[in-house]
Amino acid sequence: MPITELHRNRFILAFVGIFYLLAIYKLLHGLWLFQVEPFYFLNRFDGTTWLLMQTGVHQWIINHPYSWLMMDLLFYGFPLLWWLVQRKHRLAGAVLAVVWLGINWIYLQCYTLYPTNSIESYTAWLLMPLLFCAIRLRSFYYLLHAGRYFFLFFFASAATWKFRQAGVFNIDQMSGVLLMQHKEYLVSAPDSWFSQLVYYIIQHPAIGYFLYLAATVLELVFVIGFFTRKYDKWLIVGFILFLIMDHLLMRIPYYETLPWVLTLLFSSYKEPET
Repeated sequence: MPITELHRNRFILAFVGIFYLLAIYKLLHGLWLFQVEPFYFLNRFDGTTWLLMQTGVHQWIINHPYSWLMMDLLFYGFPLLWWLVQRKHRLAGAVLAVVWLGINWIYLQCYTLYPTNSIESYTAWLLMPLLFCAIRLRSFYYLLHAGRYFFLFFFASAATWKFRQAGVFNIDQMSGVLLMQHKEYLVSAPDSWFSQLVYYIIQHPAIGYFLYLAATVLELVFVIGFFTRKYDKWLIVGFILFLIMDHLLMRIPYYETLPWVLTLLFSSYKEPET
């Protein structure tokens, strides 16, 4: 079935819905900028970040606490504004999408400079507004598939990194990762069920290696998406399972990458008719 305007509207509604569900989740867990209350930043080996830092905006935000809530309201309020505008005026919506893209880049570059989370988990907010810059349905279709290929590369490249770093050939790799990731928690709450679970995996490297290898294989399987869209639904299931396990075992909430699942969900539609 060719993709239609109805499908595009469903994609937009799902994207905005995921955005605000995650916004509520972050608000409840104290992860909005005004709740984090940044007072220092960490430099990254990233040319784009260094370029932004030349403006001093990240330091200005630290020095002006009132800007924390202002930046939050701008970041979390703009998708709703864009959605309301694009429903009536497609061209104005495309222009606002460009502004939205710029706001996301500034906010997330600064947000991840402060010790909150890695910028890799926010690639959906950094790139997917590009889809909404498209005025024509055909342009949206091609941008949708470009986003799909980026997501496949993004996830599959994590597996190649494990091979490049030789972690997949080291049976103690997962034990070391868990020890490094949870060292503070293991010291502060050694008797908790989670600490006991982590200790058990660390003391049984074969179990940890099995989990590490399973994650690597799951990431590597995404390469199949470059050759066929037939298994995209299964890739969605595998990715969500990965997110859940990453949160439960590593305590890393990578749910901000969830919007990329939409590119797989809508990939079965064919090119729009002329």
